[in-house]
Amino acid sequence: MRCHVQTSGVSLTREEPMNNVIRAAYQALAAVLGGVQSLHVDSYDEAYSVPSEEASILSLRTQQIIEAETQVTQVVDPLGGSFYVEALTDDIERRILDEVDEIERMGGIVEVVSSGWLRNKVVRHIEREQRMITDGEIKVVGRNYYRASDLKMPEVSVHEYDEDIARQMRDKLARLRQRRDNEKASRCLEALKEACKRGDNVTQYTLECARADVTEGEMRRAFVEAFGAWKPPTL
Repeated sequence: MRCHVQTSGVSLTREEPMNNVIRAAYQALAAVLGGVQSLHVDSYDEAYSVPSEEASILSLRTQQIIEAETQVTQVVDPLGGSFYVEALTDDIERRILDEVDEIERMGGIVEVVSSGWLRNKVVRHIEREQRMITDGEIKVVGRNYYRASDLKMPEVSVHEYDEDIARQMRDKLARLRQRRDNEKASRCLEALKEACKRGDNVTQYTLECARADVTEGEMRRAFVEAFGAWKPPTL
């Protein structure tokens, strides 16, 4: 099995944002120790906005320091033989299988998604965790633990929307629609929509759309026309 891990954006805080560098680094190291093949490290300023170039480079450097300076990637399983880690692994495996069994008893993944059961389970977990943070049961340094209200932190450069880039993308899209065969694009979109309604595998239809220079937005609208706009189910 190949595995990709992204560090936890949920754990990033607006309070003392530079602490997020440390959080992401430990999370990235944990992923590498777990044998991950692909990794994305969230930037410290993502609690504010789209990451800045400076923060993105720091996230990249975090991975590169782990790879080049710690030597943990030179060993297949750096934590191999640890009774504690093996016990944690067994516990996680048991919990996962219990969840899978419960989903299967309820009719499978499609059924629990459609019924709203899975979404509500996730929402309840997040709400419970936030309550524990608010009550101090889960410690978050800088937010509810070791708070320093008078600590002067470096300013965070919030990403600003660039109207020039937006205009360039609109112009690029207009040029695409001028040069493509719009009749062919329309036929491919209609075929995609009908495939959705029939319940067919839509992979080939989306590929044909892409080859006809149909945009992702146009394909998305075809899905919405076929299935309707998604709304969170409630129990």
